[in-house]
Amino acid sequence: MTIKIQDYKLLEDFKAEQHERAEKLAQYSIDLQAARARLTELQTQYEVSFTRSVKEGTDISAELAKIDDDIALQKEVVARRERDLRLAQQAMPDTKISPVEVVARYKPDYADGVRKEFEELVNPKLQLARDLILSAIVDGKEYSSAYQPIHQEIAEYVKGNHKQGLTQHIMLQNHPTDNAKIHKAVGVVSGVRKVLEEVSQFTHGQVPYDYKYIDVAPTVKTKTTEKVGK
Repeated sequence: MTIKIQDYKLLEDFKAEQHERAEKLAQYSIDLQAARARLTELQTQYEVSFTRSVKEGTDISAELAKIDDDIALQKEVVARRERDLRLAQQAMPDTKISPVEVVARYKPDYADGVRKEFEELVNPKLQLARDLILSAIVDGKEYSSAYQPIHQEIAEYVKGNHKQGLTQHIMLQNHPTDNAKIHKAVGVVSGVRKVLEEVSQFTHGQVPYDYKYIDVAPTVKTKTTEKVGK
């Protein structure tokens, strides 16, 4: 089954606003990260130069002083970038759509529509499944009742034949529907139980080999008869 997911427009609009807001703030974060990276680079440069001069016994005081000045200036840049980001976060207006509104409108504007679509898809299937199962049980009862007189008559002949010595053994004969193979079982009731058993197994992950998914409940075109209380 391919489900076409309905869009929750308010959520999508909210996420778009959030994304736009985040993009505006992102540049301030990028500038701050770049300033911090440059500061780290200068500090590393000072440490490497100082360590090398000590090992080599060279005097690079002027170079170190220049790097030190650059570090001091860069610290000021970092401080400004931190201030700019903080102020931008405080000044940036909130999104027009609030997360509270997204949650509050979820049920009436979105979830209820999805539920209705789901109910309209599933309910006819279960209604049809119920009616078909009950109809099969009714058929079984009516066939059993309709053919019972003939079966009873044959049963009397069976007893009579044996009693009169016409047959050595009692030739028991089943009702025509007693041995009917109904959905991998014998008899309508057993067949219905087998169906319900397969349904139960399916909910636990066991799929019948001959299962076929029905996208939309078919309309039964055969004549139906209301059987109340049967």
